[in-house]
Amino acid sequence: MLDKYEQQEKIQKFLEKNGAKNIEVLAPDFSNGNKVIEIILKDYDAESYLKVKELIYDKQFIPKFKLFQGAEKEPMVYFDFIVSLKKKDEKFLKLLENYKLSIENNILKVEVADILKAEKLNKINYFKGFQNSTGFELHFFSKNKVMNEPPKTASEEKKEATNKDWEEILNISELARCEIMEKVRFKGDIFELEERKTKTDWIVYKVSVTDYNDSIVCKFFGNSKKKFELKKGDSVEIIGKYEYDNYANDYCVTIEKIKKIKPLRIMRKDEAKEKRIELHARTNMTEMTSSMKVYDYAERAKHFGHKGMAITDLGVAYSFPHAFKEADENFKVIFGMEAYMVDDENPVVENPTEVELESAEYVVFDIETTGFNPVSDKIIEIGAIKMKGKNVIGEFSHFVNPECHIPEKITELTTITDEMVNDAETIDKVLPEFLKFIKGAVVVAHNAKFDAGFIRQKSMELGFTFKECVLDTLPLARTLLPNEKRHSLAHLVNFYKVKLETHHRAIDDAQATAKIFEKFLDALYRKGIFKISEINTQLVPNILNAETLNTMILVKNQEGLKDFYELISRSHIEFFGMKRPRIPKSLLREKRKNFLIASSATHAERNSGELVNMYLRGAEKEQIKERAKFYDYIEIQPVSNYMNLIDSEEVSRQQIEEMNKWFYSLGKEQGKIVVAVGDTEYLDEDDAVSRNVLLLGSGNIWKKDGVYTFSDRKLYYKTTEEMLKEFEFLGKNEAFEAVVENTNKIADMIEQVRPVPKGFYPPEIEGAEEEVRKMTYDKLYELYGEISPKELTERVEKELNSIINNGFAVLYLTAQKLVKKSMDLGYIVGSRGSVGSSIVAYLMGITEVNALYPHYRCPKCKNSEFFDTAGSGVDLPDKECPNCGAKYIKDGHSIPFEVFMGFDGDKVPDIDLNFSGECQGVVQKYTEELFGPENVYRAGTISTLAEKNAFGFVKKYIEETGFENKRNAEVRRLAKRCEGARRTTGQHPGGMIVVPRGRSIYEFCPIQKPANDMSSIFETTHFDYHVMDKQLVKLDMLGHDDPTTLKWLSEMTGIDIFDIPLDDSKVLSLFRSTQALGVKPEDIGSLTGTSGIPEFGTSFVKQMLGDTMPTTFAELVRISGLSHGTDVWLNNAQDYVRNGTATLNEIITVRDDIMNKLIDDGLDKSLAFTIMEFVRKGQPTKNPEKWKEYSELMKKQGVAQWYIDSCEKIKYMFPKGHAAAYVIMAVRIAWFKVYYPKEFYTAFLNRKVGDFKLSTMFQPVNSLKARRDALESQNNLNAKEKQELFLYEILIEMHYRGIELEMVDLYKSNANRFEINEETGKIRMPFTAVDGLGETVADKIVSEREEYEFLSVEDLKRRTGLNKTVSLVMESRGCFAGIPLTSQRTLF
Repeated sequence: MLDKYEQQEKIQKFLEKNGAKNIEVLAPDFSNGNKVIEIILKDYDAESYLKVKELIYDKQFIPKFKLFQGAEKEPMVYFDFIVSLKKKDEKFLKLLENYKLSIENNILKVEVADILKAEKLNKINYFKGFQNSTGFELHFFSKNKVMNEPPKTASEEKKEATNKDWEEILNISELARCEIMEKVRFKGDIFELEERKTKTDWIVYKVSVTDYNDSIVCKFFGNSKKKFELKKGDSVEIIGKYEYDNYANDYCVTIEKIKKIKPLRIMRKDEAKEKRIELHARTNMTEMTSSMKVYDYAERAKHFGHKGMAITDLGVAYSFPHAFKEADENFKVIFGMEAYMVDDENPVVENPTEVELESAEYVVFDIETTGFNPVSDKIIEIGAIKMKGKNVIGEFSHFVNPECHIPEKITELTTITDEMVNDAETIDKVLPEFLKFIKGAVVVAHNAKFDAGFIRQKSMELGFTFKECVLDTLPLARTLLPNEKRHSLAHLVNFYKVKLETHHRAIDDAQATAKIFEKFLDALYRKGIFKISEINTQLVPNILNAETLNTMILVKNQEGLKDFYELISRSHIEFFGMKRPRIPKSLLREKRKNFLIASSATHAERNSGELVNMYLRGAEKEQIKERAKFYDYIEIQPVSNYMNLIDSEEVSRQQIEEMNKWFYSLGKEQGKIVVAVGDTEYLDEDDAVSRNVLLLGSGNIWKKDGVYTFSDRKLYYKTTEEMLKEFEFLGKNEAFEAVVENTNKIADMIEQVRPVPKGFYPPEIEGAEEEVRKMTYDKLYELYGEISPKELTERVEKELNSIINNGFAVLYLTAQKLVKKSMDLGYIVGSRGSVGSSIVAYLMGITEVNALYPHYRCPKCKNSEFFDTAGSGVDLPDKECPNCGAKYIKDGHSIPFEVFMGFDGDKVPDIDLNFSGECQGVVQKYTEELFGPENVYRAGTISTLAEKNAFGFVKKYIEETGFENKRNAEVRRLAKRCEGARRTTGQHPGGMIVVPRGRSIYEFCPIQKPANDMSSIFETTHFDYHVMDKQLVKLDMLGHDDPTTLKWLSEMTGIDIFDIPLDDSKVLSLFRSTQALGVKPEDIGSLTGTSGIPEFGTSFVKQMLGDTMPTTFAELVRISGLSHGTDVWLNNAQDYVRNGTATLNEIITVRDDIMNKLIDDGLDKSLAFTIMEFVRKGQPTKNPEKWKEYSELMKKQGVAQWYIDSCEKIKYMFPKGHAAAYVIMAVRIAWFKVYYPKEFYTAFLNRKVGDFKLSTMFQPVNSLKARRDALESQNNLNAKEKQELFLYEILIEMHYRGIELEMVDLYKSNANRFEINEETGKIRMPFTAVDGLGETVADKIVSEREEYEFLSVEDLKRRTGLNKTVSLVMESRGCFAGIPLTSQRTLF
């Protein structure tokens, strides 16, 4: 090997030969993976600099440039800029003519000829990576105006004068008219605050500011030693320069002055002496319609001084557990929902007769109108067909003069114009003729509520009666055609292929309806229904697609909550249809004892309450009164809530006021409480936009005439005064009664209900406590002898007392039984989470991780030696027992039990286990056998709108609604308001919730299908499982590849995996070099040999291994902890290691490190545990005030500032027990990679067999390298691309280790497994590795070849279903060698 100086001379000559002058190489050292070459630039030579970069980077070395002695760093930034120009086009360079460079506050400023050029350059995205590579931001500017610009107009001069007066306070939206580098002044509230430390120890502050109409990012550089005092929520005034941020590709302001000012936005107060309670409110757990978070709702209610609030999400109860946290003795949380009720008691036929279907006389009719309101709108056409049975015996078709203008939208819909009806008779002439035409007949209409409603209303106005037998074909269609998603007339016409000349013309629609009705008559006959009256008595309504009626249900007491949970459960499991959980009215009637029920006053977006709907469609008042008897109280809403109807001119404000007055009087008449509610969906009026974003983004609103329209329904949370003003039309006393008195009356009728009971409710296994104790001590004595070290028995006893006294014995015993079940099937089980912190779990066989201090134990005489140190016993030197001479077993990973269950031992243990995917289902089924299938449910999850998706929703909203283009800061602000809205539900991949025998799941939560998938065989908890983790046992049984892989490797090699040493030096060397593989790093493109090793094979972890160069098992555990945390290594510990602040053994790697460190530094144990929990959940940035308190306590105990800073950055942390379990698995698999390479690669390929295809795998190694390099050069690879990259790495490695693949063999290949051909030593491909060949065909090939040989390719395709495309791929690869293409024989 060349020494340093020979290397130096060789590199110097290489560079000079290739044109890099004026440089000097400082002795490089390539040992231990060090790839940095230090180079001195003798003068400011950009050409040499560029050449060196090109040459050295190509060799995968990292040049570290230095200038002559004493030089500052800034010239290097100039070099980077000059070098970057070499790759630009002429057009770009022309903009840069005669540029000048300067540096100020970590900004490289480039002065160019004029302002227009500066603005263009700032917008060009050429310099995106400049800041990352240099630590300096880049900014183009000019002191000159535009050259040769045309003279300005007077208005432009005036605008320019205004702009130059920067002392004018602008609205943020007005900044858009300012010029680049113009000084500006504005006010706003901080809604985001970021800080980033530069390489030169400055801090870049990004302050996002809004005035609630627009937003902008403001930046400035600060000293790292001086704390920035402002925080989110502060109101500020800013003076700075308006600029274009080339890196962010957006406009921003560089701050010159910033000061805190009085709050710009003062939260509304409720000044009323007596205050209302909101009884109708949707939170963001209503699917994609509301943006209101439950804790914000509660905070506002308390701020208003309201003594309670109701939660009434649409059809669900997801918010309940979180809302209950806001309840106290002075504030009541009322639980309920706005349910989707289906009136299964409502007849299909009104006023039924006993006449036979076959002999009945029918009039099938349709009308066209000027609008949807039977009171205010007019009939413009009536068309009807009279039938006797199925025979047409008459026709009625008349225009009606409405004596008013026909709206344009009606003309567009119906083609009926004013001219067509001007000469027609008026309704007072036409209606009597129509009533005469239908007399004695069964009246039939599609959606008869509309058509018959108009006829009934107009008859009443003219003094006639309409009491005919009415048959509605819409509910009939829903019942007779349950599998159809739509049942409109247009859809039924297509379904039955009925001719419809002109849709929305009365006679044509009536004729089409008549033809469809004939089909329905046949269907009724087939069901054994022969009389009109039997349609109501024998035809069971289809709940799943019937019309829904929004119904308010409030829970009165704890007993009612159980019934309520049953209602929700059945609505989601038995009656879920058309994307809605439905409750039959008959079921609600049965369960109503402990509920308060009202018809929702909502009428928008396909949601409508029964009474409001009846009123607005003109139902007879007596009919409405009859329906109102079902309800306990009556709800009315502000006029503004109906702006969607008012804007579309379906009703007027006066009509809504009249409706509310009528419902108020109805309440008085029937002795029912009338309450005025807000139907609240957001907090403040300007939050309406976030609701609109959700509606549009989720597809819950449709275009009208090609445009999205949003009515301002003002669904914000109103004060008492605001609600009283909304209802002043009722009269002062009446408004006060409805808004204040009655809402409080309802609240007083309701008890405070607890959504999830107190206490822990584990399942029961008789004798569990005794069995856990016996099992633990039996194993303890087996491993350590009956006279065990005192410290060991004390720890075991301490754990057992915590486990047994707190009722956790059943959980431990259950986990042990599940692990044993898997082991009996031949699959090892890996532990997850902190269960590796429990020695009892180890002794019971639940985990392989021994949490004791590092120690030796003798397998023969049971002697042991313990060491009170951190680290891992695996790393102890080999030693023989001094008593008997047997080789010691090395064990122990030094993990405190308190990490698992706290210092009081009462934290509910979360035992997570990794089962083989091949036996996961068997083990889960076994759980049901243990506790009964009726007591085991899948752990439910709730998926909410994430930041990235919310950002996309806002962008779509801006594009679709024609909003002016917003800066990204404003898009982010709006997105943040939408974040957290519920999108869907699901299930934990392996979590199962167990309810104890004798208890009902409805005591704890409702249940449903995952993601409301009615085809799923599983039922999940309605609540996210986390909210019940202190009440019910959750068993985590995840499917994992490692146990499966180890079983395959054991079967292929005959090696017992428990005999594999964890301290093999060759195996451990894989994590820092490739030597044990017999390959060179440059051949495989990796410094380590960890490709294909679980948890250590990704480029991220490989880089970490390169930075830390681990030599011990304990260090691998630390690296595993780092790699699974969020912001634990990157942007955190990595920097401390690289700059020499701390070593791998000093940085924070797992959550246990924090607790142990703080205890060692003198903090109280419980406080140390609390801080650890606080940090590992990422709370320092979420709760900065609390973190400030904790960090001060840490400082007092002498904790280093870098350590405190590191804690602050962490978002999520891994427990050491979990990391240790992963490393045990990884080292075992790595052992096979070293000593049984063919088996290792076979197992690896089988892990991901579905991702690997024949066309990819048989390529020259250089092609594989090129593909690998292309993928590695990309950012943000998707899952498929990542698998492809892994494959290339493995195939390249296999090539250099001399391991080959063998093509698919028609008679020897497995259907879906790679196998080793013992004759050739190659790994044979399975059929499913052929591009496009699925498992079904693969299995068919195997089964068919066992029957008899394939006569030809044609025969193969016929017998197996192999398609032409796949067969061509196989043919091109020689898979059909020796088999004729066809089975035909010729005579010649």
